[in-house]
Amino acid sequence: MDNYEPVRDADAADAADTVEDYYAGAASYDRETVRFFDVAHEGAQIRAVANAVGDLARLRGLAPRSVVAVAKDQVSRAAAEAALRLREPLPLPVVVTTVLPDYVGPLDVVAVIGECTSDPYTGQDTRSLLTAVRRGAETILAGPHRGAILDDAPEGVITVPALPSAAGASPLRAMALVWAILDCLDQPEELTREFLDAVANDVDEELEALSPQRDTTVNAARQLREFASGARVLHTGFSPAGDAVASLAAQIWTARGIASGYATRAEAGRALEDAQAEQAVTDIFHDPFLDSEPGLVPLKAVVWAEPETVLPASRAEAAPSTSLGDAASAARLVARAFAATAMSD
Repeated sequence: MDNYEPVRDADAADAADTVEDYYAGAASYDRETVRFFDVAHEGAQIRAVANAVGDLARLRGLAPRSVVAVAKDQVSRAAAEAALRLREPLPLPVVVTTVLPDYVGPLDVVAVIGECTSDPYTGQDTRSLLTAVRRGAETILAGPHRGAILDDAPEGVITVPALPSAAGASPLRAMALVWAILDCLDQPEELTREFLDAVANDVDEELEALSPQRDTTVNAARQLREFASGARVLHTGFSPAGDAVASLAAQIWTARGIASGYATRAEAGRALEDAQAEQAVTDIFHDPFLDSEPGLVPLKAVVWAEPETVLPASRAEAAPSTSLGDAASAARLVARAFAATAMSD
């Protein structure tokens, strides 16, 4: 369970060296490569979940009352919600929350997901885990590589090991775990593992194309970052899959320091029209030689899971369709959204 397949990006070794230079205080480190380091592990994050499917197989046939995902950071919560939207309609009630619900008992499955960096004075993350176990729920922990929550985890908890070389929240780890739990309830573990491995392969292929070593002409993540430069950004989608990716992409960008938001298709269209109308209003007293430029920051939209868009000031982002369905395409797009945050503005 402690083994995982490393990232297959050809630049992974160089990235690791650059990260070591960064932490050593070297002045020559490349900022993009350092920020891309965690992104490059997203395929391996999915494989870490696939490697845990053997333990998750004991969920098969349980028919639980509900599945509860206790997401402990912003990105993990948004990722769990996006994973569920890609599987709708759901076969049973699934709750995504930050605190263990009071009703949880032996009829439920509980997964604690994410960074688990709770206030040491309250120990809320560890308490949620221990409470779920004490109440008899099947409990899964996909937490950090080390920490109190791992040290205190009871023997019966299914643990999905974190990658020791990656830091920060992994959106695709959270999504893969939600999918694995739902699938392991009613199908053989081999099918679940094959699905996750195939999605990981697609993500690795995407990440190779998004490497910081590739320039704007061939790098979709760099193109996306340049499109968003100097603008307010709305993420949106025209389909259920696109909408799920858009809502998650907005949270990933915000968590990584890029101001952005999410809007449905109708809301994004209205927002862009209003922004264009506001920008069209000119001040008759404005002197271009004496006055500074107007301070209104333009509004742009990224339309996910669409090959093209008719919205003004917008860019479409699409991924190849495969036999794996919307899940694999969405995973590639989530990796692309994540990679764009590593690129220089």
